Amino acid sequence: MKIKFIFLLIILCGFIQINFPQSTFRSGVFLHHSTGNRVWDFTLYDPNYTGATIPSEIDDYNLSKNLTGENVISMNESWFPSSESGLGNDWFNWHWIFYNLEPQANIYPYLDNNKIIVIKSCGPSALMTGYGSPADTTGSNVNAKTIYNYKWHWRSIVRIMENHPGNFFVIWTGTPVPERDSNIPQALLCNEFNTWAKDTLAAGLDETYGDFPPNVFVWDWFHRICDENYFLRPEFVTSPEDGHPNELVSDLMAPLFVQEIFDAAILYEPIVPVELTSFSARINSSVVELNWQTATELNNFGFEIQRTSENNQWETVSFVQGAGTSTTINNYCFSDTIKYGNGKYYYRLKQIDNDGTFEFSNTIEVDLGVPSKSELYQNYPNPFNPSTEINYLLAKSGYVKIKVFNSLGAEVATLFDGFVNAGKHSINFNAENISSGIYFYTILTDDFKYTRKMLLIK
Repeated sequence: MKIKFIFLLIILCGFIQINFPQSTFRSGVFLHHSTGNRVWDFTLYDPNYTGATIPSEIDDYNLSKNLTGENVISMNESWFPSSESGLGNDWFNWHWIFYNLEPQANIYPYLDNNKIIVIKSCGPSALMTGYGSPADTTGSNVNAKTIYNYKWHWRSIVRIMENHPGNFFVIWTGTPVPERDSNIPQALLCNEFNTWAKDTLAAGLDETYGDFPPNVFVWDWFHRICDENYFLRPEFVTSPEDGHPNELVSDLMAPLFVQEIFDAAILYEPIVPVELTSFSARINSSVVELNWQTATELNNFGFEIQRTSENNQWETVSFVQGAGTSTTINNYCFSDTIKYGNGKYYYRLKQIDNDGTFEFSNTIEVDLGVPSKSELYQNYPNPFNPSTEINYLLAKSGYVKIKVFNSLGAEVATLFDGFVNAGKHSINFNAENISSGIYFYTILTDDFKYTRKMLLIK
């Protein structure tokens, strides 16, 4: 779904509409550890460094493309998972994080607050141990550093990313390490895996995964900083004691990071599956009328309309068929009759693609509190046999009488006689013991009296 933000809107009466601007993918966050920190801004490690940094390259990008106002690109960074979490950023860590299995490393606030999410692993992921087997996806082997294991982690991570088309994701390929910290077999395995990531998985050629999602971009930096044996190039090693990439890598890669990642994110803007441009609600007595509009749709199966009240779970109240693939404006509507109770109700749309993936819209809050005027509604069903439901609104609390009369004016039944709080109420009339015919029901309060007709057919 194009819209990922949550808006809580209180509707007391009348009509309210939310208009959503064309969604853009111009801002994001870079989630990293030590290697990413150096590429972000090497002055953090060397105050005398004068080469390229990601923040300075972002400024240059905006300037070179004359981007201003809402069109400028921007990015923040965060050491994630945090040092306090005790977690690394190996591929298995990212797998568990995206599946919400690491409570101390919740990535989803980042998804809610940023359009672009960039993740990477560091040098330890280069210390691979072999080709592996299906056994590397179960039990203690889930942390195995094998090609089979890494492919499993990546497919799982990308699957979650694909289910969030309101975000644009970037995954760096792995980080090569110096020859002194590895060996030829490990380096060859790293090359094979990272080549698969960019040339097979990202190209949509992986038989297991299939088509690669348009909201995920694999950024290959492994092959740009490794030598012919797939180790970190010697001139890029910080020192004999420190195997991290040095300032030459930062100066080389920061411009490419900004140029290639933001170019890819901006290219994604026109192909977001469903662009929801407005979502509105109107209250008409006890009926909530929902209206929404899409500007474009791609493989849109349709919308579930979901409702909840305070402290209750969401329930699906209806489904509206989508337009499939469309580049024209489509308008949708649904009317929901609230049969019981007052208070606040919440609505959202669950947009479902043809392949079953889905995304939720914003949430609208509707307040069916104290009505502005008293009202007696037509019974339902009508005609009826043998029972029917009568709904009414009270603008203020007070004593209420509800009586039923036949066509001659004789009283047939007293349905209610007592004190009622302001709000919406319902009462059932069972006519099992009376004959077919036309009947009238009347509500009487201190300042309101109204009569309606109903038909009993046996």
